[in-house]
Amino acid sequence: MPTLDLKIERLERLVGKSLIISDLEYDLQWISLDLEDINEEERTIKVEYNPNRPDFSSPEGISRALKGYYELELGLPKFELSEGTIVMNVDEKVKDVRPYIVCAVIKNIDLDDDEVATLMNIQEQLHWAVGRDRKKVAIGVHDLDKLKPPFRYTAVPPKEVSFVPLHGDGDPMDLEEILKYHEKGIQYAHILDGMENFPLLLDNDDQVISFPPVINGILTTVTDDTKNLFIEMTGTEEKSVNLALNILTAMLADTGAQLEIVKIVYEGKQEITTPNLDPIKWDVDIKYINSYLGLQLSATEMIGCFRKVRMDAQKSKKKGILEVFVPAFRGDIIHPVDFTEECAMGYGYFNLPLTIKEGCMGQYHPIQSLANKIRTIMVGAGYLEVLNFILANSEKHYDFMNQKYEEKSLVQITNPVSKEYNTLRTKILPKLMETLLFNRSEEKPIRIFEVGDVIVLDSKEETGARRDLHLSAVSYHEDANFTEMRSTLDFLITALGKFGDLNVEPVDDSTYIKGRCGKILFKKVKIGEIGEIHPEVIENYKLEFPVVAFEIDLQKLL
Repeated sequence: MPTLDLKIERLERLVGKSLIISDLEYDLQWISLDLEDINEEERTIKVEYNPNRPDFSSPEGISRALKGYYELELGLPKFELSEGTIVMNVDEKVKDVRPYIVCAVIKNIDLDDDEVATLMNIQEQLHWAVGRDRKKVAIGVHDLDKLKPPFRYTAVPPKEVSFVPLHGDGDPMDLEEILKYHEKGIQYAHILDGMENFPLLLDNDDQVISFPPVINGILTTVTDDTKNLFIEMTGTEEKSVNLALNILTAMLADTGAQLEIVKIVYEGKQEITTPNLDPIKWDVDIKYINSYLGLQLSATEMIGCFRKVRMDAQKSKKKGILEVFVPAFRGDIIHPVDFTEECAMGYGYFNLPLTIKEGCMGQYHPIQSLANKIRTIMVGAGYLEVLNFILANSEKHYDFMNQKYEEKSLVQITNPVSKEYNTLRTKILPKLMETLLFNRSEEKPIRIFEVGDVIVLDSKEETGARRDLHLSAVSYHEDANFTEMRSTLDFLITALGKFGDLNVEPVDDSTYIKGRCGKILFKKVKIGEIGEIHPEVIENYKLEFPVVAFEIDLQKLL
C-alpha cells in the first residue's frame, strides 16, 4: 500500500486549524486513511492510503478531505481556470503510437522545498497508481518560459531527431540511442517495443520538450527560479490521462498557483481544452443507499452526508433520485455502490447503529473450518505452509506446466502493472513450483503445501467466474515418488474421517509422468490429481530433483 509522510505544521496550514496528533490518529481512519508511524518530536506522521485514491498522494489532497470531515468546507472544492493562449497541435501519426495528450499551464508558482518534494512524489505516485508505470500515462513537467509555443505532439522515426536528455551526459542522443544507453531509456524501452515511430513533443522552434514516456529534454528542466510550468501527459487511455492531470493540477491550485487551460487541436478532429475540472454527475437511488447502510436517511440528510465528503448533491426531478456531483480528481467512483461508502463516511461510521445483539457468537463457515483442519493435518504430516498471490503469470501457469490454454478461458487482468501478474490462478500447483524454484538451494527434502483460492470461469455465476478453495502439496528431494505422496493423501483423508470414500484411478495428464499419475475421486466424483511431475516441467522451473504433488478441490470434498 502506498504511504505519504506529512508534516503536521503544513497540514495545519492547509486545513486551517490546529491539529493534535492523538486526535488525528482517531480521525484519519474515518476518511479511509491508516496511521503508520508517528514522530512526536518532529511532529510528522506517515499515513497509508488505498491505491484507488491517488488524490491522497499529496498533503493537499488529504487536507481537502479533512476540511470536509471537520466541516470547515463542505461540498465540491472550487478551482479557478483562466483562459490561456497555449496551443498543442496533435499530429495524426501518434494515433497508433500513444494517441492521447492533455496539458495545463501553471502560472505564478512559488514552491517551497516541501512543495517541490510533493510535486516530485505525486508524479511518481500517479505514474504508478494511474499510469501503470508510465504505460497508460506518462507525466512531463517543464519550465514554460524556456519554450516557444505553439507546441506539437508527433511521432518520428527513432533516428530522425537528436536532443540532450535530462540526466544525460550532456551529449545529444537520438531516440534509439536513448532507449539503449540512457538509464530511463533502458527502464522504459519495453513500452515502445515493436513501434516504427516514437512519440515526441516539440515547441515552435522544433526544440524537444519531451520523449514520452521515457525522458524530458534538458532544455525544460525545472529549477528554483521557475515561475511558470507547462504540464503535459500522454497515454493510451483518455480517461486515465485526464484523471492524472486533474489530480496534479488540483494539488497545484491548492498551493496558490494559477491554472490556465491549454487548447488541444487534434488533426482532423474537434479541438478540446484541458484541464477540465468540471464535476461528474451521477444519478443515485436514495432507497439503494439506505438499503445498503441499513438507514432511513431523507434526501436532505443524504445531501448533507455527500457534502461532507466534498461532493455536492441535489434532488432530481426523478422521484427518489439524487443528482450527485463528483470532483474531477476522484477516479475511484465507478459504480453506484461506491456512493454507499461515501454516504457512510459522511454520516460517520461511528454513528451507524449496532445490529449484532449482545451475547451473539459468530462461527466459521464450514469451508473455512475444513481449511483450518486441513492445515493442522498437513503440518502434522511434516509439510510447511506457504502463501502465494492469487495473481499469476499465464506462461508459468500453463506453458511451464505443459498445459495448453486459450486466452478466452482465462480470467485476465486488464492493463496489468506487470506481465508477471496478468491472470488469476486456476490451480495452486504452479505457484508451489515457483516457490520451489525460489528455494531450490535450501536443504532437502522440501515439503510444502498451500490452502488458498483459485478463480474459475463459470457462466452460471453473475460475475462470470467463481472462487474455489483448493489444497495443493509438493515434495521435492532426490527420492520423491508417487508412493510418498499417495501416503500423504491417505493420511489426510483418514484424519478427516473420509477414507472409505476416496479412490485414485489412472489418468493421462501432461503435467505428470505417464503411468505415475492419477485422478483423485471422492464418492466417484473427481476432486483433483496426484502424481510425479514430468521432467520437462521440472526443467522449466530449473529444478534438479524429482517432484511429486497433488491438488484437490476442497469444495467438492466438503
